[in-house]
Amino acid sequence: MKIGEWVKSEVDYGRNLAGSGWHGAREAAGTLLEGEGARAVWNRSLRSSWVPTAIGVGVGAVCALIAGGRRPKAGAVAAMSVAGGVAGFTAGVAWETRQLSSGIARGAMRGVGEARDSHWLSKNPINFG
Repeated sequence: MKIGEWVKSEVDYGRNLAGSGWHGAREAAGTLLEGEGARAVWNRSLRSSWVPTAIGVGVGAVCALIAGGRRPKAGAVAAMSVAGGVAGFTAGVAWETRQLSSGIARGAMRGVGEARDSHWLSKNPINFG
């Protein structure tokens, strides 16, 4: 096999893997959402992530006050509060959508696994007779 043919074969295989993963993820998302829109899931996770956001703001402010010593700068306290709030918000949204995310990842890996198995069987045919 020439190098050009090999590269084309590998690129086609990569496209097939990516397409299979995308298809598996879409199927899993459709199954997990069960008619509920992604926007509804997103809105629900946003509403429930205010507690981790508030905790993150508080932790960020306390860290800035501790690090600032006797006279902490207001800018540093504000910046650390914002950074803590962003971290808390991100953690809250990730926690609320963990079942959907893990299901989509499993679906994608299932699709990739099926494509890999198919590719292997095409390269290594099994003769049962």
